[in-house]
Amino acid sequence: MSKLHKALDKAREQKNRGTTSVAFSPDQDRLARAYERASRDLTDQTASPVRSANRKAAREEGVNPSYTRTQVFTPDARILESNRIMTPSTDPRVKDYYDILRTQVLQRTIPNGWNSLMVTSAHPGEGKTLTSINLALAIARQVQQTALLVGANFRNPRLCSCFGLDEDRTGLGDYLLDSVQVHDILFSPGVDKMVILPPGKNMPATDMLGSPRMKNLVQELKTKYPDRYVIYDCPHVLDMPDSLVFSSYVDAVLMVVQAGKTPSQDVQEAVRTLEEQGVNIIGMVLNAVRQ
Repeated sequence: MSKLHKALDKAREQKNRGTTSVAFSPDQDRLARAYERASRDLTDQTASPVRSANRKAAREEGVNPSYTRTQVFTPDARILESNRIMTPSTDPRVKDYYDILRTQVLQRTIPNGWNSLMVTSAHPGEGKTLTSINLALAIARQVQQTALLVGANFRNPRLCSCFGLDEDRTGLGDYLLDSVQVHDILFSPGVDKMVILPPGKNMPATDMLGSPRMKNLVQELKTKYPDRYVIYDCPHVLDMPDSLVFSSYVDAVLMVVQAGKTPSQDVQEAVRTLEEQGVNIIGMVLNAVRQ
């Protein structure tokens, strides 16, 4: 039995006892069966094919980027822990949950040549930003992958504050409005192979997220580096047009659902709304399951 298989079995057993874990389903009606599907015998290796000889070479040799223009800083570990961001001292069981999430995301995207993912939810406050950050951290731990986390939630940005930074630092909004250069506004939170593009200037998100400049940026970020996986922390779906406009630009969507908070009919409506846009919904994360 593989290490991953054992971890999946442990996650299912803990879920049955009421502990926090991760669940996947492309439709809310199948969410309750996610743990049964997770117990299937998944292999430890991530499927391919790869998109090019460069991507294949990067996967075989591993990735070890060095940052010459990107600002690098080390956040206070106490701030990260208080915001439930993974650190080297994080409980290994928590890391297991996000490693399971990472593995399932990669297995659902890489075989299709997808490497850009929008993280959203039906309502605000369901854990989109936390999921986006920890998923990016988990992906960055992969030998063959780097992670770029993009703050695309202009309405209620929390990405920078999770690392102890001010939310008003220059970022994506400034790029879209003021034509600053992307490489001048990226930063690394002291984590190998992970870079963050913060939200930046507060602005009418629908106009900017749906702009040709945004669409071109998504394509550029997707194709510039063969080992890069791009995760977008986006606004919620219901009663907000932002994510619907943006969803057609990315390869796939991951829905976050907070246990005990989001009515099932709202999850179904959010899924239906996205599917009407022709979006590839690769699954759902069940967040904040009570112990």
